[in-house]
Amino acid sequence: MSKVKNIMAVGAHPDDIEFGCSGTLYNHIQNGDNVVMVIMTNTKSVDGVTGKILRTKEQNQEETIKSSKTLGCDIEFLPFLDLHVPFSFESVSKLDSLIRKHNIDIIYTHWAGDSNQDHIAAFKTTMAAARYVPNIFCYEQIPIPRVSDNTMDINYYVDITNSFHKKIEVSRCHLSQIEKYKAQGFDVTDNLETLARFRGIQANCKYAESFQIIKMVVDNDN
Repeated sequence: MSKVKNIMAVGAHPDDIEFGCSGTLYNHIQNGDNVVMVIMTNTKSVDGVTGKILRTKEQNQEETIKSSKTLGCDIEFLPFLDLHVPFSFESVSKLDSLIRKHNIDIIYTHWAGDSNQDHIAAFKTTMAAARYVPNIFCYEQIPIPRVSDNTMDINYYVDITNSFHKKIEVSRCHLSQIEKYKAQGFDVTDNLETLARFRGIQANCKYAESFQIIKMVVDNDN
């Protein structure tokens, strides 16, 4: 039997993880692994230009707690501000403490070429804090109109055909975010299916999530 693994997913904001890699996390849970989601922010979400409150702190917490219960995993919040996630001694030490607390074997996080500054800071923080973690993977950002001149090097696929329904279920827990994008003309759940189908075509399955491997250590004993 394979040993139980301790899995951590890092997201700058509520919903990042669910949109990015919740199908893979559900696969881990179904295999008996322990999963914890770490959210770098624990504040209200605001428009960076107008200052308009998009989601209250209470909404963010309620939706994230609901999604974690739906997925069947633990959750940890770090105390940083939306739009101002730092890459600093404080962010690295706080994430490092959680990695040690949960004895993490595998981490999923944002990727370096993301177009969101909080996501980039979360990636850098993860890379510093997870220096002793043997397996680090970067997940894709939410499929909305964002582009980067530093394209993601997709080199790892996970078949989520049997867990795609759960990905959509946990993503829909973030109703305020889905409604925000709907008002802008974007159907998040439809886009998630489109991306999963495309990655599934590449991986020769119905639905897949794709990743960039930063580091992967194969344990031949398990």
